[in-house]
Amino acid sequence: MRSTFFGLEIGRRGIQSQQKALDVTGHNIANANTEGYSRQRAIMEATTPMYYPGYNKPVGAGQIGTGVSVQEIKRVRDSFLDTQIRKEFASGGEWEYRNDILKKLETILNEPSESGLRTALDQFWGSIQTLSTRPEDRSVRANVRQLGIVLADTFNHMNRQLTDLQKDVDKTITIKVEEINVIAQQISDLNKQIVQVESSGDHSNDLRDRRDLLLDQLSQLARVGIQEDTTGAVTVSLGNGLLVTNQMANKLTTQTDPLTGLHSVQWPDGTNISFTSGTMKGLFHSRDVIVESQLTQLNDLASQFISKFNTQHQSGFGLNSSTGNSFFAGTDASDMQVDAAIMSELDNIAAAGGVLPVAPGNNTNALLLAALKHDTTAMGTSTFDDYYRGMAAQLGVDSQAAEKMVNNQQLVLSQLENQRQQISGVSLDEEMTSMIKFQHAYNAAARVVTSVDEMLDTIINRLGVVGR
Repeated sequence: MRSTFFGLEIGRRGIQSQQKALDVTGHNIANANTEGYSRQRAIMEATTPMYYPGYNKPVGAGQIGTGVSVQEIKRVRDSFLDTQIRKEFASGGEWEYRNDILKKLETILNEPSESGLRTALDQFWGSIQTLSTRPEDRSVRANVRQLGIVLADTFNHMNRQLTDLQKDVDKTITIKVEEINVIAQQISDLNKQIVQVESSGDHSNDLRDRRDLLLDQLSQLARVGIQEDTTGAVTVSLGNGLLVTNQMANKLTTQTDPLTGLHSVQWPDGTNISFTSGTMKGLFHSRDVIVESQLTQLNDLASQFISKFNTQHQSGFGLNSSTGNSFFAGTDASDMQVDAAIMSELDNIAAAGGVLPVAPGNNTNALLLAALKHDTTAMGTSTFDDYYRGMAAQLGVDSQAAEKMVNNQQLVLSQLENQRQQISGVSLDEEMTSMIKFQHAYNAAARVVTSVDEMLDTIINRLGVVGR
């Protein structure tokens, strides 16, 4: 037979359960703007009824309920959606950095502009053309030398800018590696805490939120594989190795190439890591492909320009009948400069051709030098000017393509994030409704206790008093 006091227990359970649900609602409201927070729900279940079928079951209709309890505080999260988002994070991180580098390269080339390499080339060719009409004019020769200096300085400046950009990207790689190590260690520490909490049967919702946020951040840096075991710990794989194994993090290291001065990323055992996506992939692609390609093309252009212009110049004669002089010194865009012979004496500019003696007005070699501008084999299958225009045009195409990819990735990520927010995000309107619901239930449960108390007072203090 049930105790008369049993109603108090039902009321107590009701009060405690509704109070816990109110606490969960308050926690949701407090974290409505917390990054990475997933809303939580108090899952209530009716507690085990008093009687089961058997010989000792008292006579009466049905089972008597014993109240309610909060069985778990559930974190509302869609793991499949998390996997999709992290995959897109990796692609987005890669393209965002590639797009950023391509924009910087467009700034370095700065075409079309009055200070770019194309203008410097046009002005230099123009001075050579003028030289072919007035080869004996020292002012014209001075202009040729000055515009040659400008051209060489422009090549030098662009080479330095590209080299500095490559070094900046390389430095960013080392910074991002340290960021990966920090995140990996934090994930490892959270693994330990989560395993400890959940081994006792509890749910470590807030700890899991923090870990999921870190996994999202890590996924932007590099594509990773994530596998959770039965204890609640996650194993994180990266490329050809394991970054986090249960409760231990493997620290990545960087190694400097003695030839290039650039860094590679390695596992503790010295094995190189190959990044397949994410910001790290974008960094390596930008450093080793995009910027390196621009440097190579610029240096090839400068090298061929120096070689072909010098070869033609060396075959001519200056006003002082000197011959065999180079106009430019250096091998590529990094060290290109006007030759010392030209810097010291304007008469050494070889505008004349033919055989000695040459007349002051001889312009044979100047015409051949000017004709180099239109040499369609200068850069293999194109002129110097067309080759550089092709560089600039291809950079523009690549930049537009990267920008489109970034916009597409942002659109996809935005849609996925909206879906995740619909599932895991905190709705203040919904939480306020829940708060009112739980508050009323709490008050009603308290009223049950009060009613049972009044009944007990009647039984204890008043029953049998009448008629005494």
